[in-house]
Amino acid sequence: MNFELLPNEIILTLFDYFRSIDLLKIFSDLNTRFNLLLYKQFRRYRLNCLSLSKRIFDDVCQQHLPFLTDRIITLKLSDDSSTTGQIDHFLSYISSLSLLTNLRYLTLLNIHSRETLIKLVNEFSSLSNVTYLNISFRCYENDEIDFQMIIDNIWSLPKLIHCRYTIYIRNLSSFLLPTKVCSTLKNFYLFGQQIQYNKIFQLYECAPSLKHLRASFNIN
Repeated sequence: MNFELLPNEIILTLFDYFRSIDLLKIFSDLNTRFNLLLYKQFRRYRLNCLSLSKRIFDDVCQQHLPFLTDRIITLKLSDDSSTTGQIDHFLSYISSLSLLTNLRYLTLLNIHSRETLIKLVNEFSSLSNVTYLNISFRCYENDEIDFQMIIDNIWSLPKLIHCRYTIYIRNLSSFLLPTKVCSTLKNFYLFGQQIQYNKIFQLYECAPSLKHLRASFNIN
């Protein structure tokens, strides 16, 4: 069967079965019809950039990202050894995270720059549809980072349900409790810091719907 003979509705359904990066590589610029389907009608892009080469990542950002910002529902970025600078490169291609109006699942791993961390967190208030957040950060200096602001901005995500928070900071092993209330949060996983045992109930006051908590506790 000739794929191009299928009606648009079926093609759009089939698009859901492709990895979004592969979808763009295979079907973009084939013809005007497919470009219209990709950039105007298909609305569920899941961009997993964790293992992308820099060349492919740059191609996606340069050629496709301007047309997809309001259609991305999942975004995974990392600054690990094989994708160094990926998060900053992504931010250089869009003016603001607020353009990701339908983003629901956000993963930001291995952040090493405090400037990058603060820039990201300051934009969390514009991510009104995010339900899942996985963020990890490692830094050896903490004197210029307002960690209270960071956790409060995370807690202010209005639809947040699942949060995985990994943070390794020299001389800061205790988790700072949020000063905000996140009424939607149900699952919280903390790595790299400890919760003071006598503050567990305070944490539940900050997340009254919390059902699953995974963390280390300091009983001293």
